[in-house]
Amino acid sequence: MPMPTEIASEHPALPEHFRQWVVKGGLAQHELREQHFEQRIVSMPQPQDGEALVRIKLINVHAATRMRIARGLIPEGATDPNNYACAEVVRSRDPAFAVGDVIACQAGWQEYQIVRSSDLPVGFGEPDELVKALNRTRSPWTYVFRPALVRMWSPEVLMEIFGTSGMTAWFGMREQGPLMPRDSVAVAASTGSVGSIVAQIAKAAGSRVVGFAGGPDRCRWVREHLGIDACVDYTADDFDDALRAAFPEGIDVFSDGVGGALTERVVPHMNRHARLFSYGSAAASYAADIGDAPSRKPTIREIFGINATVERVLRERHIKSGAWTVDSFYHERLRAEDELSRLLRMGLIRSHCRTVRGFERLPDAIAGQYRDRGIGKLQISFE
Repeated sequence: MPMPTEIASEHPALPEHFRQWVVKGGLAQHELREQHFEQRIVSMPQPQDGEALVRIKLINVHAATRMRIARGLIPEGATDPNNYACAEVVRSRDPAFAVGDVIACQAGWQEYQIVRSSDLPVGFGEPDELVKALNRTRSPWTYVFRPALVRMWSPEVLMEIFGTSGMTAWFGMREQGPLMPRDSVAVAASTGSVGSIVAQIAKAAGSRVVGFAGGPDRCRWVREHLGIDACVDYTADDFDDALRAAFPEGIDVFSDGVGGALTERVVPHMNRHARLFSYGSAAASYAADIGDAPSRKPTIREIFGINATVERVLRERHIKSGAWTVDSFYHERLRAEDELSRLLRMGLIRSHCRTVRGFERLPDAIAGQYRDRGIGKLQISFE
């Protein structure tokens, strides 16, 4: 039977225009401020064959947003298409999406957007055939959430625990595991979106877990809200002494989303046959001086802080190390969703996202991320 042109029923009447934020002007001294955003009014598009129109419910803001703006990767007058978003399908002429579906996708700073199952991801290569078959799209980041998950969890939880943060944490601990009660686990960026989930997963496995955070207040938050054994202030003058005291028998597993000098200081405390999971470069993303783009494209290991010095230690101590982005494992996304949902329902992990509500608050929220270094995943809800 031929596929109907319009998939499912029509959504209620939509406005003729919607709001969009775009970049305005260059950054002075790499400082991102509210005035670097400009709001525009955009005409509502009508989906053509193979397209769906979605209403953006919520976006996750990536730590690299400022760097992309400073280096011109998001040019003046353009929105940022890299954000991971939770959206509702309101019109569809694409058989992969039905009206009313709640989906994950990449989206700009805007209230509505056209999506296509045929589109490749922004900033990533085409996924393998298993991911495309599971998602029914050509992007690892564009897929319909299972209705049961949508009924069980809010958009905030869907995009943190079941989005890239939770998936990165779950697959990272699986690949560098198995975690055992006898393991001593170090978690850098434990106030961050991935690190806070890693810490909770490791504690749920019975391991001894020590987080790293910048300053006594953030360390206090880690101890009180994540329920782990200790937290070390990496900005303190006595950090190296505190690190040795926290791991008297060495580190068995190190989850590192920071990179830079912190990685160099922690890796020498790892035991033989330990495991290193590297997934991010917060040190570079939040540095006061972003610096120029590198003259050559670095490897993902270099981006995540595994330099020649660190590589030598890893070789000498036979440390298993992994540095990857989570789309490498997205063919197993449903399995990870089921396990993360189980941990949530048992109260073994909790969401610690930081949600700012209101489309008009987007410039202040994104600029504030670099001034205040808030805790958890920054999300902006448009509802």
